[in-house]
Amino acid sequence: MRYSMISIAVALAMVSGCASTGGSKPASIAAWQKPDEPTTCVRTVSGKDVVLTGDSISLQKNDRGCFGSDSSMCDIRMYQIMTESFRHGSGGASGPLKSWGPSSHTGNLRGVIDSLDYIKSTGANAIWLTPIFTTLPVAGQDWTYDKLDGTGYYTSDYFSIDPKFGTKEELISLVNKAHAKGMYVFLDGVFGHAKANVAVKSPKGNELKLSIRCLDLFGNVDKMSLKQARCFETEPSMPFLKEVASYWIKEAKIDGWRLDQAYQLKNEFWKELSDEVAKTSKTVTYKMNGKKVHPLGYMVGEIWSEQPKDIERTAFKNNALISAFNFPLRAELVKVLASRENIFDRSACGQPATELQAGYRKMQGYTEGSMPNMFLSNHDLVRFGDLLQRARYEKEGVHGSSYYDAHRAALSFLAAYSGPITVYYGDETGDETMNFAMQPENCGKTDRCDDHVSRTDGHVDRLTADEEKLKNDVAAMLKLRDSHKALSHGVRTHLFSDHGLFIDFKSYGKDRIIYALNAGTSERKVRFEDSVWSKLGYGSCTIRSLNGSRLQGNELVLPGLSGSFYEAQCR
Repeated sequence: MRYSMISIAVALAMVSGCASTGGSKPASIAAWQKPDEPTTCVRTVSGKDVVLTGDSISLQKNDRGCFGSDSSMCDIRMYQIMTESFRHGSGGASGPLKSWGPSSHTGNLRGVIDSLDYIKSTGANAIWLTPIFTTLPVAGQDWTYDKLDGTGYYTSDYFSIDPKFGTKEELISLVNKAHAKGMYVFLDGVFGHAKANVAVKSPKGNELKLSIRCLDLFGNVDKMSLKQARCFETEPSMPFLKEVASYWIKEAKIDGWRLDQAYQLKNEFWKELSDEVAKTSKTVTYKMNGKKVHPLGYMVGEIWSEQPKDIERTAFKNNALISAFNFPLRAELVKVLASRENIFDRSACGQPATELQAGYRKMQGYTEGSMPNMFLSNHDLVRFGDLLQRARYEKEGVHGSSYYDAHRAALSFLAAYSGPITVYYGDETGDETMNFAMQPENCGKTDRCDDHVSRTDGHVDRLTADEEKLKNDVAAMLKLRDSHKALSHGVRTHLFSDHGLFIDFKSYGKDRIIYALNAGTSERKVRFEDSVWSKLGYGSCTIRSLNGSRLQGNELVLPGLSGSFYEAQCR
């Protein structure tokens, strides 16, 4: 969760980083402040065909995280679900009924169970559920806290499932059924803050030590006072937090945790929790794909910053966390294909595809072995479809071919990424929030603020033909990662980029893949001279189309707004 800016009253009620919908303040000016006119967004319309030669490419490779790693965590394709808004399953709990965002707020665990086949069909192999632990009102709290309780991000009891979402038995059933279908399950661990009425004694007698002070992104003590929430004195609370983290691995056999506002714990404490999760996971087994396995033990932190140094310091330093969400590279992706949330930032949109290579280069400063998790949208961001409209590339409510093509292109970038990835529910079908392109005045009263507007009702049935095609195309791209490990594990050599094109060569063992993104609107052709293969260390290579990508001999034919995959068969 991120810091909400819906009202001065709510901001003052919570600590910085613990506001009405949670998380950290973005560094840039928010769109609703409107200091200037919106940025004029212009896509590349045309471009010359390209001839690649050995002299035109650099052999600089990535050497961090999953670029060449054998870790199974690199294969994670996580499907993020906002539990309170995703789906209501008949016969299950009511859902919270009140929360932030435009959904009906009737999501429950039964709805997720009923949707497992659909989730599997998207190409995902893992599920992340936003918090499902018990949250109870404090006497006299105002409507903002009533809605906040529905999100689950301010827990009252870490050891019980909120009856508004379902039961412990339903969670266990969900995890067992997901495992049987070959999917991992991760819960949302809010280990830095809780509701003021949180139960401070664990089943084993460990104690949570509460505090009215939180740590901010830079590790400083925030001096704002809390009202209906508390942070923790971390060191004395560690036995309690370790018990929470291991309890649900033992009880429900979950595969790890997504870590909310991870900067609220210092780096050394994440190391302790990560070690506890890894140790506990080795004591538990279940069957997946006919084999007895241990829970994965994956820990991914939310460090809401587009500065790699913040993510390195807070998450990756000393191998405290192995994974954190790749906010810096996500920012570059939406600037190239759509728009940033803040359209008043002059660099918000219309950026050249060369910025993607710049984003990759920023990862070189991370601790070796760290695995940034690449994503496009989440519950605190504006949906990609609405960002296309914010850039004025698309009109409100009009879903033509370019709308779906842009989604395919953006999600192809995730499919081609070495490391774990996350798809937010609905992005695979091109969901948007209707009648929302720009954040309105008084957005908190109408549930149309940037930081919660994407929490729409899940849309998994009665898909239109265009939605079904997009979902199937995305699934096919994601499943390429099973048969071509160069996508999820490969060492990356950047071949070319200009304003509209971005082309990588990826290798892992004998598997070699060319990935080409055309962010412009016109067809481009790319021809490979034999000297390219010599520069890459091969005698010769033959290019084979994957997944319907167009090819003429050794010349790639790249439609506008597309992501294309090719296999290079080399000797």
